[in-house]
Amino acid sequence: MKLLEMPAWSRSSAALSHDEAAQLAELDLVDVLAASTDGTWQLVSNSRIGVATGPGWELRVSPRLAIPKLFFLLAYALDPEGWKDESADFAAERDLLDAIANGFSWHALRAIEQGVLRGYVQIEERLTTIRGRVRFADQIARNASLPFPIELAYSDYTEDIVENQIVKSATLALLRLSRLPVLARRRLLKIRAVLDDVSVLARPREAVVPPMTRLNQRYGPALRLAALILRAASIDAPKGALAATAFVFDMNKVFEDFVTTALRESMARFGGELRAQWRGRLDVERQLQIIPDLTWWIHGRCAAVADAKYKALAPAGMPNADAYQMLAYCTALTLERGFLVYAADAGEESRTHRVRNSTVSVEVRSLELEAPPDAVLRQVDVLAGEIARSRRCWRAA
Repeated sequence: MKLLEMPAWSRSSAALSHDEAAQLAELDLVDVLAASTDGTWQLVSNSRIGVATGPGWELRVSPRLAIPKLFFLLAYALDPEGWKDESADFAAERDLLDAIANGFSWHALRAIEQGVLRGYVQIEERLTTIRGRVRFADQIARNASLPFPIELAYSDYTEDIVENQIVKSATLALLRLSRLPVLARRRLLKIRAVLDDVSVLARPREAVVPPMTRLNQRYGPALRLAALILRAASIDAPKGALAATAFVFDMNKVFEDFVTTALRESMARFGGELRAQWRGRLDVERQLQIIPDLTWWIHGRCAAVADAKYKALAPAGMPNADAYQMLAYCTALTLERGFLVYAADAGEESRTHRVRNSTVSVEVRSLELEAPPDAVLRQVDVLAGEIARSRRCWRAA
């Protein structure tokens, strides 16, 4: 096995065949650039982290952020109330994939060992014997002149329900990856065997965790982790007989999801509505679209705007383009302050930029993600308070 390892936001040289380079480029974990004619390629990593694996090779891109801290961001965005259940049991892991595989396999096996969840599912099918209710309209339309088969609809009490389908789909996604922890792989194989009669999701990356009730509550941690796995996992089969698998997180999206969830929780005390990815127009002609990460609305009016940014910054700090973007948001929304929220480990510090010949100020704020989780959430509370106070800075439209 050819093992390649590199950190995020870095460059590395690797000897790859043309097929391997093509597979790696398709999986979108790193940018693959030809370096010479002798089979050496340049791998350029950015905000995407994770694992890509194919026949005879594997690439791992590690995050800058310590795994326990990163896992806190992921778990909190999934469930602000239950994140400690997901993160506490494997906070010592040094590899993201190991942490997720160990955590998911432990929670999933624990849930199904208490008894595989069953539920009623509405089924419509053709049978030669009557069961449930005859679908007369379909029967007449399809088999008007034939006594059999009969179009039927009935409820079946089965294990093939969405909770088990999500768990099985995530299990299979992890088992496609190599170099899983031995204990995690054993658990995953057992889960696959227990759920052998359960079908997999047709669109796993679109999996939606069902509401938690007293009946499925024990599946809660496993389902939240399964949704995380299915969003990150992908399979690609490029031209030829080879197939490759990727398990990828984009730190920009991870940070944005965390900030959105944490601010929504913190700003609930101030009322109003926090909207993510609100879509509006910058110009009178309504040709130029704007999509700020976060907007806060009071009585149908936008009271604050913020963007979350996790990126490798140049020595000079915040890119000018981020400030220009925020100025456009504030102008279109008639606000005097706009917030750019960075991860402190990306090299940014809190400060204010007052725009010349304008009443607009661009407020740059940073969150220290290497702090303990409770401390990070306190930072979010402080930021939420500042955003709430900015509603006093509405400009006359």
